[in-house]
Parts: sequence; C-alpha cells; structure tokens
Amino acid sequence: MKKSVLLPFMMVALLTIGTVATSYGQAKPGMPPAPGTTQGTVSQPSGPSEEFSGPMRHGHSLEAMMKKLGITDEQKKQIRGLYVGFRDRTRKTRMELMSLKDEKKTMLLSGKIDQQKLAQIDDQVVKLVSDLLREKLKLRRDRLAALTPEQIGRIADWQAEKAFRSKMHRMHRGEMRGMHGRGE
Repeated sequence: MKKSVLLPFMMVALLTIGTVATSYGQAKPGMPPAPGTTQGTVSQPSGPSEEFSGPMRHGHSLEAMMKKLGITDEQKKQIRGLYVGFRDRTRKTRMELMSLKDEKKTMLLSGKIDQQKLAQIDDQVVKLVSDLLREKLKLRRDRLAALTPEQIGRIADWQAEKAFRSKMHRMHRGEMRGMHGRGE
C-alpha cells in the first residue's frame, strides 16, 4: 500500500484507538480509579456501552438498551466478566500507549525533535493500537456470543434502521447541495 494512502488510515486508526484506550483507562462512576489512570481527563464512555451510547451519539443509555434487549442478570454478569477480562488483558498495552504518548509529548515540548525516534515511537504505537483493536474486536464477538438469537435480531433491526436513516439523511443533504449548485 502506498504511504500516502496508509498515513491517513493510520491517523484515523490511531485517533480511534487512542480514544478507546483513554475511555478504557478511565474509572467507572462510583468506583475508585484504576492504578495508573490519569486524573482530570475528559470523560469518555467506559465499559460495554460504547456501541450503544456516548458523546456525539444520540443513543440510549446502557440500561435502557439492556432493558429493550431483555438482558438477563446472568448475561449482565457474563458481559461484565468479559469486560473485566478485556481490561486485564489490555492493561499493559494501554499503559505502554500512554507512556509513548507522554514520551512523544515531552519530545515535542522540548523543541528537540528526533525524526528517527519519532518514527520508532509511531511504529510502536501502530503495533500497540493494532493489538488493542484485536482485543476490542474479540470482546465484541464474545459479547455477541452471550446474546440470544432474538437479542441479536433486535440489534440487527436497530442497525438496519440506523443505516436507513443515515442513508436518507445523506440523500437529503445531497439534494440540498445539488440545488445550491444550480443557482436556485
């Protein structure tokens, strides 16, 4: 793949995973902060609800979604256990990502930028982000496996509905832009 194509893809992936890593590094409300988490960071959704709600999403709360899906107490325990396992497996990776981010920030603030060292840090970040994404996708698969076929059907219906609304929204915006281009 060409570098000019790969670079934007990597930037988007890094930003996405950086957000995910930050959200997973934050403590849940009502619980003491996890060791090594930073204080005073911007609040991000944490836990298994990230697919259903969060900033800039007009989704429902996790509790409302679980109620609509009919998640049982046993399923809640199972999903919570999957999430705890994910956090345990990825703790070292998330800490390394934060360390690399700090190292990069320190280098930039010092004004002495070593391009070779910066490239090495970026390569390490890409590897760690890839590892984190692999684990996140495994978590999602495992969560889906905890659901009944009926619950999965409800999620599929919601996703189809969301895709339809998104397509209609894009079509509407496209028509509006077309009108402006004709001088109307």
